[in-house]
Amino acid sequence: MIKTKDLLDIIDLEMPLIIDFVKDIGEHPELGYKEHRTSRYVNEFLRLTGYSTETNLAITGVKAKLKDRSEGPNIAFVAELDGIPCPESRKADTETGATHCCGHNLQLGMMMAVAHAIKESGLSSELGGNITFIAAPAEEYIELEYREELRREGKISHFGGKQELVRCGAFDDIDAAMMIHSLSNVPTPFAVLVHGGNGFIAEKIKYIGKTAHAAAFPEEGINALHAAVLGINNVNALRDTFRDGSHSRVHYIITKGGDAVNSVPADVRLECFVRSNTVDSIKELLEKTNRAFMAGGDAIGAKTVIESLSGYMPMVCNEQMNNLFAEYAAKFIPANQIVTIDNFNASTDMGDISQLMPVIHPLSGGVKGSLHAADFEVVDYNAAIAIPAKIAALTLVGLLEDNAAKMKGILKDYKPLLNKQEYLDLLK
Repeated sequence: MIKTKDLLDIIDLEMPLIIDFVKDIGEHPELGYKEHRTSRYVNEFLRLTGYSTETNLAITGVKAKLKDRSEGPNIAFVAELDGIPCPESRKADTETGATHCCGHNLQLGMMMAVAHAIKESGLSSELGGNITFIAAPAEEYIELEYREELRREGKISHFGGKQELVRCGAFDDIDAAMMIHSLSNVPTPFAVLVHGGNGFIAEKIKYIGKTAHAAAFPEEGINALHAAVLGINNVNALRDTFRDGSHSRVHYIITKGGDAVNSVPADVRLECFVRSNTVDSIKELLEKTNRAFMAGGDAIGAKTVIESLSGYMPMVCNEQMNNLFAEYAAKFIPANQIVTIDNFNASTDMGDISQLMPVIHPLSGGVKGSLHAADFEVVDYNAAIAIPAKIAALTLVGLLEDNAAKMKGILKDYKPLLNKQEYLDLLK
């Protein structure tokens, strides 16, 4: 068994610099596919640590291998570059409203700590495989109009950053992957192991009516806003048909409610996410939801146009990798603060990666407040960065020690849910 004390000591010694790194990124948040400063900062850190890097992957992504050449399994440790809009936060960018209330800057801190420690420890020669560090763009599924513009310009094909990294080949040499995400409202050291998570399909709904003077001649118009309200109410009436075990969610916003109060609304638009925990249950829920939205337009006589976008795939986590992570977590976290849950109700494009290879996506503590909310705040950097980085480092080493016996055992009987081509075809 590889001695790992030096590895853990290096993480402790490096932590003040890592915390400064994380705070700086938190003070300069950038939204998806715009993370140019963050990407440069990550790249500079990796290069100063001794890594060769690939940059500009899926616009802003960064990739670095522990070994330039190696035999055996290659495990990716992934972190995310982007922030989330939360204008109410006191840390929000004054121009874009961007924040790191998502905790992605904490992920980057974990990744940097692990990358530095494994390089400095000299353990790479004792590992029967490789570790690749990937800083991925655009996990948050937002600013759809901007991403559509990027797609029209040929700069991306898919809205999710990891989807783009798969398409451009950044995961072609990867055999398994892991990352760690912050929890909401857990200020102490904590670890949550996840069996799976929801995927979703995004939809853009447009109701087209007929304008008329809203006071003088409303009978001559077709009120697209009424159609939208009826469609929303129809969806709400379906909620008691959602299967309990599927963790289904449907939520939406009205992005345009008309043009003038004194005119019958003739152009009303919504954005909607349809979430569930399997591809089949997403398809079933999508069919119900579309019928409900269409019926709103039919009732008023408005035209209803629904555009479905690919969204993210459900997440399926590898039990053996989860078990190893939990084993190492017990070295730093009390047993009653290490728990396993069946389903992560939010969605992430790490779910897409889990369709292609063994993946884990544990959750860690150290923060108070809710993810994506103005009260999100780091209260314990040891719990938020240092402890999960140590657990991740030990897990990676544990999978690759003894000529990668554990990782090879996992891969021996593993059958991916999709191969790369099937996955890309499904996105289309």
